[in-house]
This record gives sequence, structure tokens and C-alpha cells, in this order.
Amino acid sequence: MPILLKVKWFLISFLLRYLKFGSKPMIVIDSHLHLDEGVDGTASGGARELDRQLADAGVARAVVLHLDIQPWGMEEFSEAISQTSRIKAFVNLHPDQPDVNNTLRHAVQKLGYIGLKLHPRLQEFTVDDPATVRLVRAAGEIGVPVLIDAFPDGTHLMQGFDPVKYAVLAKQCPGTRIIWAHMGGHYVLDFMMLAKRLPNVFFDISYSLLYYQKSSIPTDMVYAMRSMKFDRIFYGSDYPDRPVAPSLHQSLEFLAGQGLTEAQLAKIVGGNACDFFGWTDLK
Repeated sequence: MPILLKVKWFLISFLLRYLKFGSKPMIVIDSHLHLDEGVDGTASGGARELDRQLADAGVARAVVLHLDIQPWGMEEFSEAISQTSRIKAFVNLHPDQPDVNNTLRHAVQKLGYIGLKLHPRLQEFTVDDPATVRLVRAAGEIGVPVLIDAFPDGTHLMQGFDPVKYAVLAKQCPGTRIIWAHMGGHYVLDFMMLAKRLPNVFFDISYSLLYYQKSSIPTDMVYAMRSMKFDRIFYGSDYPDRPVAPSLHQSLEFLAGQGLTEAQLAKIVGGNACDFFGWTDLK
């Protein structure tokens, strides 16, 4: 790594650890990560490595997303996460799997999951399907949020990706808090306009902010943040696609360069997520 880049990342890390928001340090929460299969092939090894990277980056808490395409069942995944103090998890289920509502209830009440992860592209279902609506409503009934992948890559576009379908789902599930992951990618302005009419909808900015570098999309994302008064929006890295610290540093550098105030940065980087999850112990 070039020495100047190392120095820059060190300075940002220093600011994160010692910058004060009012009289308190700025809280950093990474709201969108996965475990890395490449560490040693085990969920426990992946969790330990992620916890190490989070500590090094000054991240106070993180939300890791279970994926059923990975080689660990939800029990093994939960056990691995339980060995860390700063990581919480969402469970990944398919709306069409047998007895899915009871499986979700078991995951939350017995295994410690704090939310539901849905991935319509990888799992090949539509967000406005009646089975999806039933599952998302069930999540709201037991008091947990739902994070839905909303990144329009080529595969997802060919599958019929449509922001309005996400809005239809959210409107049919007013009792469930829904996070649109990746802020809708290059559809960010459409998702923003829809979210303004849907108080149960939130965003994370993972992947998209850095993936679309040197295009107009990151500035569109900042426009959307401003339009929503920096509310209902969370920071996320999408690790292991990007290492924890570099993603955080590059995101902060870009957002600060766009003129965000310390108070606005504090909301995006951790304050909003802290309020959303009710993590009063971090305040």
C-alpha cells in the first residue's frame, strides 16, 4: 500500500476514534456485511476475522447478513456470531421455503437473529410476490426489520428489477421496517422519491457509493441524503467485497468532500442505525 494512502487512512481512523459529536465520540456502525468464506472455510473463523477488522477500523457494532448460498446453516452461523461482542446478524430465508414463518420465529427467538435478509436476485423470487408479502408481514409481527437487496446489476435487471415493486411491497407491509440495501444503485433517485411516501422504508449505502465512483451516482446519493434530511440512511461496507477499514475511510473521505457537516456524517455513519436498532448502550 502506498505510504501516503497509509497516512491518509491513519488520519481518518484517528478522527473516527477521537472526533467529538457534541460531548461524545462519533459512533460508527457498519450495517451491511457478510462473513468471508475465504478465511478458513468456517463460520467461526470468518466471524473472528471480521471482528478483528471491525476493531481495527473503530467500528462499534456491525450487522452481518447470513446467506443461504454460503456453506453454513443458520445454526452454525448464529453460533459463530455469538462468540463476538460487536456483531449482530440477520437470517436469510426464502419466501417459498416450507414453514418459513415459523423458521423465522425460531431464528429470532431461539438463535438470536435480529432481522430478516432477503435477496431476490440470488434467491430468484420477486419482491411483490404474495409469498414475499406474507413473510415480510410476519417479520413485522414479531418485531424485526427486513433488509432487501436492491442493487440493479445486469442479472437483476434481466429478472425485471423495478423500484415500484419494492414500493408495492413496503406499502402492503406498513407494520414492517424495511431497509432497501445499496440505496437502489443507479435507481437511487427513484427509490428516494418512493421512500418519501413510505415512512417504514430505510436505506443502506453499502457497495453503491464506492462501486459507482467517477460516475454521477455517488453525487446523486448525496442529493438523496440531503433531500431526506440525512434521516433513515445507514452506512455499510458490504465486506468482504471491500475490506472494512478502506471502505469506511473512502466513504468518509467522499462524503466529507461533498460538504457534509459533522452532525450529518454522524447520522449516516452510526447515529441513524443506533436509533433504528435501539442500541442505547452505544450512546
